[in-house]
Amino acid sequence: MSVISRYLLSLFLKNLGLCLLGFLALYFVVDFIEKFSGFMENATPLGSVLIYFLAQIPTVAALILPVATLASVLITLVVLARNSEIVAFKGSGVSLWKLSAPFIGVGAALSLLVFLMGNTVTPKAAETANRIWDVEVKKRGTTEKEREVKDVWSRDLRLIEHFGTYDESLGEAGEVSILFFDENLRLSSRLEAQRVFFSPEGATFFEAAVKSYRAPSPQGPRGFTFERIPKYFRPGFPSPPPGLGRRSNVNPEEQSVGELAESVKLLEAEGYNPVRQVVDLNFKFSRPFTTLIMIFVGLPIGFWREKGGSIAMGLVPGLLLSFLYLVTLELSRSVGYAGYLPPFIAAWLPNCFFFLLGLYLFSYVRQ
Repeated sequence: MSVISRYLLSLFLKNLGLCLLGFLALYFVVDFIEKFSGFMENATPLGSVLIYFLAQIPTVAALILPVATLASVLITLVVLARNSEIVAFKGSGVSLWKLSAPFIGVGAALSLLVFLMGNTVTPKAAETANRIWDVEVKKRGTTEKEREVKDVWSRDLRLIEHFGTYDESLGEAGEVSILFFDENLRLSSRLEAQRVFFSPEGATFFEAAVKSYRAPSPQGPRGFTFERIPKYFRPGFPSPPPGLGRRSNVNPEEQSVGELAESVKLLEAEGYNPVRQVVDLNFKFSRPFTTLIMIFVGLPIGFWREKGGSIAMGLVPGLLLSFLYLVTLELSRSVGYAGYLPPFIAAWLPNCFFFLLGLYLFSYVRQ
């Protein structure tokens, strides 16, 4: 590594550390003020509060790292311009692309670090923080109910099941609605129950209501019979497929790439089209590159002035661009959720657009 590269890296990393610590401190101060009343009202132990904020650090750091990186790039280049060092480098025959190489290298390393943390540390830390907030502060669940999921669907060739709640570990479901179909795939009966218990012998339904359809002939009008049964046992009735009771409503930030891919395979095997999960899976790969893209956008803005300039004048356009980039990223995610763009394009389109924008801005910087 050349002397110039080491010099630029030392300035950049120092500014990056200061920006990152400053943004983290600002975030946690605001977050603490916002949630202080919730901690006090529910008498949350001090240890849980500390663990909650510590567990948030990986997620928050990954969120604000692109903005902190952009800010540190602009601050570093503005300081160099005020000292006329950029002019000196160019006068010595050093190209802007060579000056950019240390920044781009750090951006690539940080993107890889964010991706690795997003598949190791960040999901567990996010799960811990969310559990403390939901269970200990908001009292939304108990340890016995942690595996319970809501709004679960399952289907087979002649069967469609819907459970308002389902706990695979207990083999229990509530708010049950099941549709049965005959060999011609016509609705033959409908079963509703308050709850059901699954066992190897069959299923026991409580407070069941059974509506059976019948027709005198294939073309004739259909009638039905209706019956209420306090306790209804169906021998040999199968349990839902394994894995259906996993927490399918888990926040994507609590899942690694492998876990999210497994959820996608499970839903596809059941015949569903998991658009949101596929979009989130693609964003797991594209989102870490936000840091690198911010550097490509920030470098031409920082090189625009060769002499003088203020840090504020350099930061304002850069921060506006970073805000626009993050808004575009979330807008693209929403469009992907709605199915208007394929998941891969929805995840990578903002990165490609702003990368090309950075190259375009570079073409207007005097070499």
